[in-house]
Amino acid sequence: MQVSTFNQIIADNKAALDALTASKKFVIGTLATGKLLADEANAELFADKDADAINALLKSDFLTNYKTAVLVDFAKAVQLYAGSDQPEAARIETAIMMARVNFMGTDGIRGKVVLDAKDDFITALLKDNAFTPELVSTTSFAYATMIKNEGIIKAGETVVIGNDGRDKAYDWKLNDSVKDGFTRAGLNVIDTGVVPTAIIPWKMLQLGHRGGACLTASHNPSNQNGIKFFIDGAKLLPEGALGDFVLSALMFNFCRLEKMPSPSATSTNHDCENDSVEWMLSVLPENMKDALADSILVLDTANGATDIIGRKVLDKLDANYTSRNETPSGDNINRSCGVAEIEGTELFKGTEYDSHIAFVKEMFDKGRTNPEGKVWGIPVDGDGDRGFLMYYDKKNDDVHVLDGDKCGYILAEYLIKKQGLNAKDYWFLSTIESDIMTASAAAKNLGLNTRVVSVGDKWIGNFPDGEVVVGLEISGHLIFPIKVKDNNGVEKVLLSGVGLLTGLVALAAVKSLNLTEERILEPFEPGFSKTFYVFFVDKTKHFRGSAVWNKDIALVEAEVAAAKAAGTLPADTTLKIEDKEDPNVLYVNVMSGEKLLGVLFMRNSGTEDKNATYVKGEIAYEHVLSSIGKKVQIMHTELMKNENRIEYTYEKITMEALAATKESTVDAILAAVKAKGLEVTETDLFSVLYGLKKEGRIAVEERTVKLK
Repeated sequence: MQVSTFNQIIADNKAALDALTASKKFVIGTLATGKLLADEANAELFADKDADAINALLKSDFLTNYKTAVLVDFAKAVQLYAGSDQPEAARIETAIMMARVNFMGTDGIRGKVVLDAKDDFITALLKDNAFTPELVSTTSFAYATMIKNEGIIKAGETVVIGNDGRDKAYDWKLNDSVKDGFTRAGLNVIDTGVVPTAIIPWKMLQLGHRGGACLTASHNPSNQNGIKFFIDGAKLLPEGALGDFVLSALMFNFCRLEKMPSPSATSTNHDCENDSVEWMLSVLPENMKDALADSILVLDTANGATDIIGRKVLDKLDANYTSRNETPSGDNINRSCGVAEIEGTELFKGTEYDSHIAFVKEMFDKGRTNPEGKVWGIPVDGDGDRGFLMYYDKKNDDVHVLDGDKCGYILAEYLIKKQGLNAKDYWFLSTIESDIMTASAAAKNLGLNTRVVSVGDKWIGNFPDGEVVVGLEISGHLIFPIKVKDNNGVEKVLLSGVGLLTGLVALAAVKSLNLTEERILEPFEPGFSKTFYVFFVDKTKHFRGSAVWNKDIALVEAEVAAAKAAGTLPADTTLKIEDKEDPNVLYVNVMSGEKLLGVLFMRNSGTEDKNATYVKGEIAYEHVLSSIGKKVQIMHTELMKNENRIEYTYEKITMEALAATKESTVDAILAAVKAKGLEVTETDLFSVLYGLKKEGRIAVEERTVKLK
C-alpha cells in the first residue's frame, strides 16, 4: 500500500487508535515486527485493495467494546476479513478474535534457553523461540500486574514459586528472573525450590496465597525452559480478565511501551521437601504399603523434580524399589529417560532389549531375575506432573505401558467402588489426545458423565459443569480431586496431577480391584491412536483459515473420497469439522451415519516447537486413517519447517551424516556440524535428535544414531 494512502487511513482513525492503546488494546501491524499500527512502516504489510478491509475493521466498535486488554495482529485480521463470506458483524468479530495474539501455549510459555539475546524478548521469541531472562522477568511482572488489577492480590502480599531443576545448568539465572519480575510488582516471593509442579498449587491453597508460578518446560528437552502460572491453585485459561490473551497484551506493553519499576519486595526460600512427602503419603490409599509388599518397583524420575521427594515417599512406604535417572544436573533432565521417551509406545519386547532405554532395561533385568516376575515401573516427566504405570509380563518377557487413559479408567472404577459414588453425579474428563474409546467406555461401563476437552490439564482443572472423579490424557496427565485444608482449617480441592501419585494410586487400584492380567493390560476395549509430528516449524503458518489449514482439509477430503471408492471406508462416510475450546485445532470427525469411525486433528503444540497430526479411531480403520495422517505429516514437513531456525540446519547435517552409512554417533554429528563452521552444544544437538526420533526418522541408542 502506498504510504500516503496508509497514512491517510491512520489519520482518519487516529482518535480511535489512541483510545484503544490507552485502554491496553494494542493494534500492531503484524506480530513479526510488533510495531503499533500507526507506524507508517506498516504500510508495506498491506495492498491498496486492503483499504476497505482496514477501514471496516478500524471503524467498527468491536474493539472499543472489547472488555479486556488485548494484542491484535492487524495484518492477520485483514487477511481473515478479506477471505470471509460471513455477514459483516460476524466477519469483523471473527477476524479480530482470530487475530488476537497469545504468547502462552497449552501450558504456559516455553522456548529454548538463551541468556544473551541481542533483541528484545518478543523479537527473540518469534525469531529463535528464545526463552530469555528478560522474557521471564517481564512475563512474571505482567502476570502480577494482571492479578493485582483484578483484585486477586495486593502489593505487599505473597506468591509461591518453584522449579523443576533444569535451571541449575544456567546458574539459576531464570529462577532469579521469576523473583525479579514479582518483586518489581511489589509482591513478596516464597521460593519452594526444586519440586514437582503440583507442590506449588498445593502450597498456595495450604498457605492461603492466591498467586503462583512454576519455572519448568515439563517433558521438553533440557535446553528449553518455560513458566506456567496459577490462580487459586488452578492454571490460567485463554479467555477473560485473568486469561492468556490479557497476559500477552501486558507482556507486549512492558516489553515495548512501558518500563517496569525497580524491585520493592523480598524473596525467601521455603524448604517444603519433608512436608511434600507427608502430603503425598496422606493422599495415597491406606493400603498402599500392602499393594507394594509383594512387588518390585522401578522408578524413573527423569533427572528432574521428583528425584529426592519421590525416593523419600517410597522409602516411607517400605517399598522394594530401584531408582533410575536420579542424578539431576539440569542439562540431563528428560534426556533418554522419563515419560517423554516412553510416550506413544504400548509394548517393549524382550527380544529388542538392547534397543530400550536404561529404565526399561532395568524392568526386564528385575523381572527376569525375580521368580514371580512381579515388577512394576513408574516413569514421570521432568516436572513430575505426568506419569505412567508399567508392568512386566514374565510369561511373554514383555513390558507393557499403562498410559494415562488406562490408568485413569482403572482409577475411576476404583474410586466409584471405594467411595461408594453415584456415577451419574460425576464427570469423567478426557482430552482430544486420548483414545476415543476411553470416554465411551467410561459412560457405558461405569455410568459416568463424560466430556472430551481440548489438550492440556488446565481444561480439567477449571472444569465448570460438575464434580470430576477423574480427568486424564493419554500422555500421562491424570487428575483426581485432592482435598486440602488451609491454615484456617477451610477445605479446598486441588485438581493438579502428580506423576508419582498417578502410578502408585493406579497400582493400588489394580490390586484393590483384583484385576486379572488381561484387564490390567486392557481395562476397556481400545481403539487405535497414532501421532505424526513435525518439529521446528513456523507455527504462524497453521491457524484457522490459513493456507495450510485449508490444504489439510482438502487433503483429508480427497483421501477419504479415495478410500470410499476403494472400499476401505464405508460408502456413507462423511466428515464433520468440530469446534473445540482451542479454535486453532482442526478437528475432523470421520462418521458413518451417526457412528464415529475415527478422528483426525491437526494442531500446533503449545509446549514444544512442533506441529502434530493425531489419528484415532476404531481398530478396523487404523490402516486407512493412519495413512491419511502420514500424508498430512509429509505435507506439513514440506510446508511448515522453519528453514531460518538453526535447528533446521542441524537436522540437515544429521540426515546427511546418516545418508551414506545409515548409522553414526553423537560425537561424529557434532564434528560434522562444527566442520560447517557452526557452533553447537551437545544439549542442543540432543534436542534435535529428540525431534527427529519423534518424527520417526531416526533411532537413538545411547550415543549411536541410526537411520530408520
